[in-house]
Amino acid sequence: MKVVYDISLLGAGSRRGYPRGGIFRMVENVAVGLMGSADCDTVFSAVRNPIESLRYWRGSPELRGAPLSLTSLSKLAGGQKLLLKEMLGLENGSGPVSRRSLFRFLTEGLRRPLAGITRALEARLDPIDRRDLSQAQIFHSTFYAIPQQVRREKRIKKFVTIYDLIPILYPTFCPLQNQDLLSVLENVNEEEDAILCVSQSTKNDVCDYLKIEPSRVFVVYPAASRELFYPCADEGRISAVRRKYGIPDKPFLLTLGRLEARRNINHAIRCFARLVQQEKIKDLNFVLIGSKGWRYEDIFREISHYGGLKDRIFFTGHAADEDLAPLTSGALAFVYPSFYEGFGLPPLEAMQCGAPVIASNTSSLPEVVGDAGILTAPSDADALCQAILNVYRNGSLREELSKRSMEQAKQFSWEKTTQSMVRAYRASLGNDITSKDGQGDPALRSFDKRAGG
Repeated sequence: MKVVYDISLLGAGSRRGYPRGGIFRMVENVAVGLMGSADCDTVFSAVRNPIESLRYWRGSPELRGAPLSLTSLSKLAGGQKLLLKEMLGLENGSGPVSRRSLFRFLTEGLRRPLAGITRALEARLDPIDRRDLSQAQIFHSTFYAIPQQVRREKRIKKFVTIYDLIPILYPTFCPLQNQDLLSVLENVNEEEDAILCVSQSTKNDVCDYLKIEPSRVFVVYPAASRELFYPCADEGRISAVRRKYGIPDKPFLLTLGRLEARRNINHAIRCFARLVQQEKIKDLNFVLIGSKGWRYEDIFREISHYGGLKDRIFFTGHAADEDLAPLTSGALAFVYPSFYEGFGLPPLEAMQCGAPVIASNTSSLPEVVGDAGILTAPSDADALCQAILNVYRNGSLREELSKRSMEQAKQFSWEKTTQSMVRAYRASLGNDITSKDGQGDPALRSFDKRAGG
């Protein structure tokens, strides 16, 4: 199959300060997987961020095995956009370039219209070399709306990935409406496009919102990095990493991920405080790893309510990649009472390290955790307290949950992700009409049943 796979998000991710989270890793790993697939002849595109994407592609030995298709005009427009953004202080934050430039005299009211002009210019130009598009059978937009240049090619099967509908379904969990998601949803052609979702839960949300035929929506599960998350049994290394982050040599609960309201961390803190006070537990701590996200102040405000426990709740901020496995492997349990997850990567990362997992029973989390962990309602304080207490007191339970975690984590791999995606491509071309939610792997189909799909 001739596939044009868009890597615009990787270009965006090459900017300083841009978060390289689960979506970035999925786009990157699938790009590598498609290059190695005997079923696909892959060309990359950059419908947005062409210059940044070109830079990223040139600097990535893993991706340079496939060509990046750009038109000369898109490169020119992208270069002008990048220059203008730097002058305006919109690229990489406000820095020395913007302060030295003549544009420092522009009012804030003029900055936004000029930035809008650059976006409009980029949108009006055909971003993909027409020679590559003329041979393509599949176009896959991994984050942004499908461009009009591709829309004009009726014979091409068009795919778009949707990771969650959080800004639509739960706007209180987001600082602003996600304009990229809104443009993707408005751009979807329910009669022609195929949609890839990262969980059955997200598929259900998409089908409800768009009223699209479920057979046009495929489930393709992501995976966790096996280089970053693995069982670490080296007690010396675990102790050294704990000392690095000022974590005492005592049992600790762990949560990992961007600290934001959606993750329901306040609830976890309240339950931790209630448990250690009621049960008079002296040796249990709580460690939070992650950068500050939307409304993170609420989390620290919650901690301030428990003055006597401030020295038992540790916020590390961003942790180095090489420290993630020792920290996660060393945890008594991984606690993740999130309200909503498009996929729920942090619990999978924890399971891959062999950590016992306590998570919410909502959205996609039952698909990820399965029967390997303890699931509770995100608002049920009694259930979460009891789950933590059981894991704290029962070493046999911890050992059993650890084994289950590692076994469950084996169900997910980037190889399976790529295979599922290729099956979805083939189904759209009529070469494989046997797909069930885009999944041919029996282990993954079982998740669909548990989620009600």
